[in-house]
Amino acid sequence: SSRSFDWDNGTHFKQLQSIMIKCCDISNEVRPFNVAEPWLECLLEEYFTQSDREKCEGLPVASFMDRNKVTKPTAQIGFIKFVLIPLYETLCELFPEIEATMLQPLKDAYVYYESKKLEEDLAKDDYDRNKTCQALLDE
Repeated sequence: SSRSFDWDNGTHFKQLQSIMIKCCDISNEVRPFNVAEPWLECLLEEYFTQSDREKCEGLPVASFMDRNKVTKPTAQIGFIKFVLIPLYETLCELFPEIEATMLQPLKDAYVYYESKKLEEDLAKDDYDRNKTCQALLDE
């Protein structure tokens, strides 16, 4: 909490600087959707290209980089929930004024990607059901 943070402690201040740099580095989802979305597309394509090359070379592939296993929502949900939100919540303890401008957009993005994942899941269920029905009709 902010009560245990000592602004005069050089170690605390260096750690805060490191955390703030990390927040800047991974802050894409804090930005408005129309800004964040193209950057996310680029990042996912970079991951997918790397994993495609790794597959061709017979190397192990990280599941979060595999285009056959990852969708935009699944890529973002865990990252936002387990990395971004806790990191920004911690920063909000020292700087409560950033909650509305940084933490809330992350929570909104999380809800957005959860709803997109639900849409994908429902569409897949419909596709699977139609495929099964068609197979039964073809018998």
